[in-house]
Amino acid sequence: FPFLLFHIKQSSGINAEYGENEWVEILGNGSLKRKVTKQGTGENLVKGQLVKIKYSLMLSDGNVVDKDVEQVFQLGDGEVIAAIDLTANLAKVGELYEVMAQARFAYGTLGRPPKIGSNCGVLLVVEVIGAEDVPQIEDLSEEERMMIGDRKRKIGNDNFARFDYEAASTNYRGACSYLDPPSYKVVGEASEEMKDLQTKSWCNLALSELKQSKSDSGLTAINRALEIQPKSTKALYRKGKLLQEKGEYEEAEKCLKQALQLEPDNAGCKQFLKELTSAIIKSKQRQQRMYKKMFNLEDQKEATPTTEKEGATWLEGAIPMI
Repeated sequence: FPFLLFHIKQSSGINAEYGENEWVEILGNGSLKRKVTKQGTGENLVKGQLVKIKYSLMLSDGNVVDKDVEQVFQLGDGEVIAAIDLTANLAKVGELYEVMAQARFAYGTLGRPPKIGSNCGVLLVVEVIGAEDVPQIEDLSEEERMMIGDRKRKIGNDNFARFDYEAASTNYRGACSYLDPPSYKVVGEASEEMKDLQTKSWCNLALSELKQSKSDSGLTAINRALEIQPKSTKALYRKGKLLQEKGEYEEAEKCLKQALQLEPDNAGCKQFLKELTSAIIKSKQRQQRMYKKMFNLEDQKEATPTTEKEGATWLEGAIPMI
């Protein structure tokens, strides 16, 4: 590891002359370690701050994946991998530190194709460039809320693209909290641009929840999207998918019919409606067979006379007292 860390610092153009301190175990089990190589100034970073870093990342085989990447993120909000999120709050502005992390604090079993495979540990060199407090939502302008919310939405899209639906949901929720906060926190009607971002974020959250079979929370998200834009074909389609997941085929069919009234030539909606109609027919046929079977059994019971066993007494078959 020391050779690899020296290699990443040299290949990244980071000065490696600073004295090396001891590795500090963050969780006490060796899975996440941090070492300061250049001290920063001021107070430690605080959760919720907007932090700017420059980092380089390499794998244990010496392959440098990211080199001198600058990134802005909200600390402790799931916008970056845990190897950074869990170690940056121990840092100060101007600090340079190294991290050794197991895969679960980086890209886990999913990896980050094509450069990072499944279950790969990572080595990082992180430089904290700056940090600033983020004002309360009610103190932000609509433009500022849109900037923060859209950043979180795009991070969610990146998570979704690599099938990390849990992380995607976390960032979509974060986006919605800035784009569509409770009415008591904002004043005035949202602009059309804001409404578009709100709908996109709620729709994306609904889809990532569906991918995790969380249909109830997905429906909550998609219903909010439809409150904002009732004529959103995409939202109606996704609501249909969520209702299908819950087995509510007829309600799903209503959503698709409504979507096709808005966009009669939408091929995806047409195909989905066809599948739903077929599922409804099959469901009704199953119910009919089940009811028929039940009624036949009842008829057989009524037609079969009950006869007492010859020589039987009231004691036969009784359960003995113990």
